[in-house]
Amino acid sequence: MGKILITGGQMENKGAQAMSFTVINEIRNRYPDKEIIMNCMDEDRNYNFEIIKIGKKLKVELLGGVYGSIGKLIPGASHVNVNKQKMKELLNDTDLIIDISGFALSSQFSIRHSINYLVNIMLAKKYNIPMILLSQSFGPFDYEGPYKTIIPALMKKYMTYPKAIYAREQEGLEYLSKYTTHNVKKSVDIVLQGSKEFNLEHLFKGGAYSPKEPVAVMPNSVAIVPNVKTMKYGSRETLIHMYKEMTDHLLAKGKNVYLLRHSTEDLILCQDVKKHYAQDHRVVLLEDEYDCIEIHHLLDQFDFIIASRYHSIVHAYKNGTPVLALGWATKYRELLNHFGQGEYIFDVRDLEHVQQNMIRKIDLMIDNRDVEAKIIESIAAEIQKDTIFNEVFDGLGSQQVQETEERTAALQPS
Repeated sequence: MGKILITGGQMENKGAQAMSFTVINEIRNRYPDKEIIMNCMDEDRNYNFEIIKIGKKLKVELLGGVYGSIGKLIPGASHVNVNKQKMKELLNDTDLIIDISGFALSSQFSIRHSINYLVNIMLAKKYNIPMILLSQSFGPFDYEGPYKTIIPALMKKYMTYPKAIYAREQEGLEYLSKYTTHNVKKSVDIVLQGSKEFNLEHLFKGGAYSPKEPVAVMPNSVAIVPNVKTMKYGSRETLIHMYKEMTDHLLAKGKNVYLLRHSTEDLILCQDVKKHYAQDHRVVLLEDEYDCIEIHHLLDQFDFIIASRYHSIVHAYKNGTPVLALGWATKYRELLNHFGQGEYIFDVRDLEHVQQNMIRKIDLMIDNRDVEAKIIESIAAEIQKDTIFNEVFDGLGSQQVQETEERTAALQPS
């Protein structure tokens, strides 16, 4: 039985967890007998797939040659749970590598991010393993110092190798065009393209999944989903004041307000807002940390949400729930435009503009909520008709698996 290796996934971030579960669920729908291996830092939570922790040192050493020598100089990491021999055996038995990094290959992050990302592709090429980079953001590639030459050179050599690269945004497509064009396509976020409900037996052994007690959201409710990363563009006090203004207006309009975190670190913002409504039962603080399955069903109960976490918007749209979005990256604007919701996006880099216009847009959303929901539902249904998974696994992916199985068979002694 061959293996499918997933790289770039995470579990601690709810958006990354949703991407991981979505891809695993879709693989199991099509290849129930394939062994799924996922490289991530999470502990095994009775998952129906294997988690391995591969350090950068081991990956670089596996490349051999001059890279192998460089790998020996990299300090080892305590979290690694596989050795070189096991990794060689795993790679030799891998039919397909799928990368699901939401956003990793960019000069906006540390050099380690880019090198680690490219090393995954280099390993796939060395071991002749077909590879697909599923929908994610790319660029810019404005590296400095010696990496201004090194990283682009590696990209020119290796970005042509994956069978398919799916850019989530037009901007990423254009950034990649300098390095490869024949294997690049544009495709919306993979969570939007996955089945609306997960088969829990695909994700957990025996389907043994224990969700928290479901939250019964009051009628006429709106959720606020903040993001601590917005504090780069304004002080905490400014953000709290902004959320308080929104909450006051929603309460005046007869709405209940739920404060919900989509990431562990966002709880403090939710708590700071709730302090202003300590005795007001209409403002509900949800302090529990919900996984992506629970969040999906929770967001389905709101009239609309005001959100700064990208995948909270994705989850809402998948449910047909309208959103007023506070973002800064291209991915927010392209997502809302794709769903015909461009007038409901606010750039948090200009908080003065947000404060001047948000109340007016809240009123517009209240008046047009049902119309907007129908637009979103229609576009979400169109996305489901022809998903990336049909192309990858039913067509291109099956061809890759066949090619790799033939390669593996040829290597076996007669």
